[in-house]
Amino acid sequence: MRRKDSDKERHILITAMKLFSSKNYNRTSMQEIADSCGISKGSLYVYFKSKEDLLLNILHYYFQYIEDQIMLVEEDSSLSPTEKFTKEIEIKLGHYIENQEFYRLQGQEISGLSDKNIYRYLHQQNIDQVKWFEQYLIKIYGNQIKPYAADGAFFFIGMIRQYMELIVLNQFPLNIKKVVRFLMIQIDFIIKGLVDRGVEPLMNENLWSLYLEEASEEKIHPLELIKQMKNQLKSDSISEIQKEEAVQSLSIMEQELISMQPRSAILKGMLHNLESIHSLKETRVKLADSLQVNEIQ
Repeated sequence: MRRKDSDKERHILITAMKLFSSKNYNRTSMQEIADSCGISKGSLYVYFKSKEDLLLNILHYYFQYIEDQIMLVEEDSSLSPTEKFTKEIEIKLGHYIENQEFYRLQGQEISGLSDKNIYRYLHQQNIDQVKWFEQYLIKIYGNQIKPYAADGAFFFIGMIRQYMELIVLNQFPLNIKKVVRFLMIQIDFIIKGLVDRGVEPLMNENLWSLYLEEASEEKIHPLELIKQMKNQLKSDSISEIQKEEAVQSLSIMEQELISMQPRSAILKGMLHNLESIHSLKETRVKLADSLQVNEIQ
């Protein structure tokens, strides 16, 4: 694309984003966007085939913009992992303050879209953000804190959101660099305290993988399959005794999966208990496959 066309496209993206943010996406028409950009509606459709296409391009543009800035820091070999992490958080928070309309747009209830890629893209961005924090904590503190990295990521994001609310919504004169340094000290206390005390993490391996797989349509996590089976039992015509025993078996499996070290023998035994319930066969087989255990013959 020629530079002139590229500049025009960028102008449309920024103008549309501001309109979506101030008026709400669902209440903004392509005609209003064209008028605000000083072009005809027909010209607008030359650049973007629909309002949904325009929205998806806005999301790509802003997320790519911040990714490009972060990659410059990543490529700086003179920086330690802690220094990179600190600088990249500063970039993310600075971007949030400078582009508040973009983040307000994400916070809207955008409903009725025919292009489901938009929902998937936003959801994947949220998951990638948490994964980024989780992976960086492991880089900084080493594999010994891996069991606590997911919880640490949630702690960090929660603290950031609270301080950003003070800066953006309440107009508190807090300096970004000071906020980040303060948060780094707090997360250091939290991570080291969890390791020293040997506290059992809330987001164990199974719950963490369940969270990550929310963005995948092909995979179904074992905990999700157990929930499906419990729902199936509610409408099953088996006896109440069978139903109660099946629910107990599923609950035992659930507890095993959220424990630090799920026991394969227990999982196999509970799967075996469900074999007499024919309505659960298909889901039970999926569960056995997902758990990578062989059912008792």
